[in-house]
Amino acid sequence: MKIFTRYIGLSLLVGLFFGADTMAQEADDWYQNHYAPLWKENSWDKIEEASLYYAETTYLHPPDGTITAVDSREWIARSIAGWKSDGWLGSVIAEYLSDQVNPSTVVFKVKWRDWYADGSEEFSCGWYLADLEREKWLFTQYAEIDCAEHDL
Repeated sequence: MKIFTRYIGLSLLVGLFFGADTMAQEADDWYQNHYAPLWKENSWDKIEEASLYYAETTYLHPPDGTITAVDSREWIARSIAGWKSDGWLGSVIAEYLSDQVNPSTVVFKVKWRDWYADGSEEFSCGWYLADLEREKWLFTQYAEIDCAEHDL
């Protein structure tokens, strides 16, 4: 009986380990292959689609240390309008790090390569927290971060 109990316990641990690994892979795929391509070009035409990747409310963490709750769709629309007025054309992932906090929470740190109508390029970095809600990953928190300070 002890052997059987140990076998069941070991099987559960292995299942949890590989299940967590699978969830992390799903989150990475969701970010890199579904969310990130929305920003490559003509993102101003994809506001509704981009909004589907966010919870209804996103908590922003600006550098001053305050935390602000915003309507995600409105925040995305305002951000895209501001970037577009600056001549922004699109962005692609330059560097990417993810860390699974637990089975339903993943943190992403991303360095974006942004390009502009005048031919210039620059890099920007963001920290995203995504939660698995009703079997769907959704961003719930965001912070603009300094690339160098976060090894990006």
